[in-house]
Amino acid sequence: MTLRYARHTTNLQKIEQFYTEIVGLEKLGEFQNHDTYDGIFLGLPALNWHLEFTTSNRKPVHKFDEDDILVFYVNSEIEIFKIRNKIEKQGIKLEIPKNPYWSKNGLMISDPDGNKIIFSVKHIPLNSNDPLTTLVREKLISNWSELLDFTKDLPYGRNINRYDYSLVLNQMKGSCSSKHSFLKKVADLNKIENVKLILGLYKMNHLNTPKIEQTIIECGLEYIPEAHCYLKLNKERIDLTTTNASMEHITNDLLEEIEIKPEQVHTFKVEFHKNYLKKWIRESSITMSLDKVWEVREVCIKKLEK
Repeated sequence: MTLRYARHTTNLQKIEQFYTEIVGLEKLGEFQNHDTYDGIFLGLPALNWHLEFTTSNRKPVHKFDEDDILVFYVNSEIEIFKIRNKIEKQGIKLEIPKNPYWSKNGLMISDPDGNKIIFSVKHIPLNSNDPLTTLVREKLISNWSELLDFTKDLPYGRNINRYDYSLVLNQMKGSCSSKHSFLKKVADLNKIENVKLILGLYKMNHLNTPKIEQTIIECGLEYIPEAHCYLKLNKERIDLTTTNASMEHITNDLLEEIEIKPEQVHTFKVEFHKNYLKKWIRESSITMSLDKVWEVREVCIKKLEK
């Protein structure tokens, strides 16, 4: 069975913007002039539900009660934090729910039609009996949200073996590659949906990465294309490399993004990165060789570990 929730509105553009930018849904389809009706479908791929919004020459007459609410569950406190930040940046006012339960367990706002929207966390237990999840539970981590917080707080550092995901826990440290591939692996083992491992290439420079300022300036480069791994949780980019990590400082400098599997953070990531550097050196008329650029890049990475 598939669920479709349909509602009439006066402004499809505002509704689409709200539910894609704030709620994080995707536009799955649209139609025009169906017996004077235009409409859009919003949701996430592969789910058995979606929202339909329509408009026509007839204005809707909505009679919302304070307890008429659309509730959207996310799987972690990190996602709720990101949503709260988006709400604040958009100048949307947080509201007090009539039901005391939602006051304690959710964030409530109104959509452009005045309909109440609540965001809440649905904690997903880590119940798989595989060795990796068992090791996670031995750290007294019982759900996905706790694991994200725990991993984010681990110090930055390269592990001795990229093929062994357990080293993030056993060595209590990790890089962008090891931390996020480890999390994606745990998500897959526990059948947690809408978790994507992303390999992004961005312009690493002294503005978005201040620790490398001296190195990047001395070598005469404006930037170096750097490979960075992170997660996408329900379309939202999440960087757990360090406690203070955020995608905001590099989002505008992203050059390319691809989804990868945890096993690809090893050989594939390096090959993909070096192939991109070869193309960048050739097309940008960089006078340095690939080996020299890679050497400068390694010096930069070392400074980030300090």
